[in-house]
Amino acid sequence: MLLRILTAIQLTRLTMAFGAVSDIWFVILLTKAHQEYVMVDVYGMAMVAALLAGAIVAVGLFAYGGSLNDILDVRHDSAFSPERPIPAGRIKVSQAVIVAVGALIVAVLGGAWMGTGAVCLTLLAAAGLLFYNATGKFIPSVGVVTVGLVHAVHMLVPNYQLTFLLPVWLVMTHAMVITAIVHVLEDKRPRLTSRAVVAVVIGWAVWSFLIIGAGGLREPGLWPEDANVLGLFYPLLAVISFAFMAWWKTSRAGGRNAAEKLKRYGAMWQSLYGAAWLLAIGLNTQAMWLGAFAVAGFMCMTLIRELTGLSGQPMTYRD
Repeated sequence: MLLRILTAIQLTRLTMAFGAVSDIWFVILLTKAHQEYVMVDVYGMAMVAALLAGAIVAVGLFAYGGSLNDILDVRHDSAFSPERPIPAGRIKVSQAVIVAVGALIVAVLGGAWMGTGAVCLTLLAAAGLLFYNATGKFIPSVGVVTVGLVHAVHMLVPNYQLTFLLPVWLVMTHAMVITAIVHVLEDKRPRLTSRAVVAVVIGWAVWSFLIIGAGGLREPGLWPEDANVLGLFYPLLAVISFAFMAWWKTSRAGGRNAAEKLKRYGAMWQSLYGAAWLLAIGLNTQAMWLGAFAVAGFMCMTLIRELTGLSGQPMTYRD
């Protein structure tokens, strides 16, 4: 039973899902703290119910994306990542398909709990994941931008009417930067050429303009009226600390090991970004909750990685 659970966790990559959960939780906490969102379904929900529904959507979409990646990459993983669950024979392709479909259904049900708009955005994020795994990742410039957009759409699932869009823009940018660096560290093919980098920057600039512009056109604008703009110090500090942590961790490792560290710490920092933004706008109690979740999630992720071993395979006793 334990082996099956660990195999499912490895297939779905759930050890890093807490970053996705924290993104949705940030929007839920922000929404329920401001009366201007009284028309949004999440605003009228009990806090526990809203957070549970958000977690279901985040985990469901994450499990769907992780499973879909392994299903479509069976041949590649057989040659280059034989320790993955499917090529290692710990789970069949048919079983992985069931996991992926089941995860998507769970995510949609979680979205339905939060209203029609949430269901639509959940399906849009799922379509983005399908496009990325089937096509986008084979065109680096397209794939990197797609990952960023999926993160942005996923974050807005609880409240598509959100006016404070700077956190969404930061998460999109964060995801794109990590995806691009991981692509290089893992030496994926096709390589991320200078021309592809230019295309990524153009894509990021266009979507940044649209997201930030949408926030600026809505009331009360890019920044909440009751918050001090000096609060930007907290998310700025979070960005700087992540840049330092990413450099420190990747400089001491190389290749896939460095990429794995970057992805793990990147997931943790998504939670810290949420806490930093909540501090920035004066929601100190909610910031403490989300910060504690970041620490707990990272500890849980580390524990699971110890159980599965550094290679990703469950540990076994040796004679």
